[in-house]
Amino acid sequence: MMLSTLTALTLAATVTNTETVHDLKPFGGHVVACTEGGLELFTPSGRPVRVLTVEDGLPSHYCRALESTGDRLFVATDEGLVSLDARFQVTPVLDVRWQALPPSEDASTPDYVSRLESLASVLTPGATYTAFSPRFAGTAEGRLFELGTQRAWSLPGPVRFISDTQDGVDVGTTEGAFSISASGRLSALRDVPTGPLSFTVTEQGVRIVGSHGEVHAWETESVPLQTVSVPKGATVLNTEWAGTRASGVFKLGPKGWRRVTPTGQLCGNHITALARHQGQLVVGTFDRGACIQREDGRWRTIRSPSLPSDQVLGITSDGPNLYVATTYGLGFHDGKTWTQIAYGARNPVALGKLSVLNVSQMDDGVALVDGRGVSLVTPGTAPLSLVKRVPLPKEWSKHPSVGEASGRFLWMGSEDRGLLRWDGAAWQRFHDGRDLTDNWITALSTDAQGRAVAGTCQDGFSYFDGAKWTRVRAAPGLPSPAIVSAALVPGGALVGTLLGASYFDAATGQTRALPKLADPRVYAVLPDGDSALFGTEGGLSSAAWKAVSAPALSQR
Repeated sequence: MMLSTLTALTLAATVTNTETVHDLKPFGGHVVACTEGGLELFTPSGRPVRVLTVEDGLPSHYCRALESTGDRLFVATDEGLVSLDARFQVTPVLDVRWQALPPSEDASTPDYVSRLESLASVLTPGATYTAFSPRFAGTAEGRLFELGTQRAWSLPGPVRFISDTQDGVDVGTTEGAFSISASGRLSALRDVPTGPLSFTVTEQGVRIVGSHGEVHAWETESVPLQTVSVPKGATVLNTEWAGTRASGVFKLGPKGWRRVTPTGQLCGNHITALARHQGQLVVGTFDRGACIQREDGRWRTIRSPSLPSDQVLGITSDGPNLYVATTYGLGFHDGKTWTQIAYGARNPVALGKLSVLNVSQMDDGVALVDGRGVSLVTPGTAPLSLVKRVPLPKEWSKHPSVGEASGRFLWMGSEDRGLLRWDGAAWQRFHDGRDLTDNWITALSTDAQGRAVAGTCQDGFSYFDGAKWTRVRAAPGLPSPAIVSAALVPGGALVGTLLGASYFDAATGQTRALPKLADPRVYAVLPDGDSALFGTEGGLSSAAWKAVSAPALSQR
């Protein structure tokens, strides 16, 4: 079934969630929010204008820090450091993976670029840098380094704030606030809010912000500021603006804080499952539940306790019913209510393990796949009714990884014993050497005609046309041999890797890399005619796969 017309029109080529905010800066007549879904621009009054994504030249949607020199805005992302001019045109600066930027201190743009290059030349490679001052650098591993010396300290939690003092340095981490004297003696503030903590510099001094919105002054005897109220989960404060950990951007007005980040967003950026239910797109995420796109383009989010877990492993629909496989069981929706079904709890369908690896349809019913077998249930009915339980062969593997059913076939993959296929009467095994590139299966897609594509952890993929296997360990058009998703399409397959997506043409045996997506880590693929939806770790993308001359990313 194709996407409904309205849904197709409202689904842009890249869709992200901008509710996790790491920094805020005024620039170019706007307030710019540095989020994990790109750069979100607001007017000074708080009206959202647009979101800058990889389609606008950003190397990644994961923005970590901002710094302005007046005529340029510098942006640290997970895939590199860039700068933007007043028209928000992007220019690459440095190929570094910093999660912070040093203060500009009124430097000109050339001087600041020179300072960045000098800093990059003295930093120890391999660390994830999360805070800078003129004399120190802090890391996500809780290490503080004094630049130009051999001195270093270990602290609890990632370093989020560094301020040089006359006789040492003040350091803030997600877990506490500390001072280090010139002699290297470490001392901790005794009274800090509940973490994880964030830190902000105001005209009144440094403020420590707790996860529940408490604000303490950075003093030896820290006292809560009773007159200050900030949004819960605040990560950054900037005069009348606040960024939060999971609720976006807020602006302070006469009646208090008001959220200005649009609601009804995609539920999360790390996408693990894609499906359609009654003409609507359904998205599952790694840790933020599932969401359904409405016809107006907004998303309705479903999380625990409607689901057993917010970590979604698979989604399918049989028409009337929606099934969501999670790490803690099955979320089942009959059109009216959500029901949790799990091993060791409410379990009318004989699930054999807690995690439901996948849910899909086959001729015998809806297949609920777990690590010990498959429960086939009657489609289109409520409550769920067990048709039969198909156990895995006892001598096969203790580490099943993926499973999928289609037509009369049921397939199971493992971390160490390759693939199994059930044809309604017996199990057949497929192994490396003869059939597969490797026995560690990480992605699987099958169809009713008996075809299959199996991706492996680090040795490419294998394609089965119903009679014979074609093995692809490496190819010019395969960005990485680490396969994390797959989907059969007419005449071949789409495979998602940790470095991008590819199309495999079974007739020619050729593999062609697809255009750049929201993020190179592609964990879900949903074909849609000559295009497909790709769920990545940085959001949702739509791209054409069939025609070589197709545009890189098409507006849908």
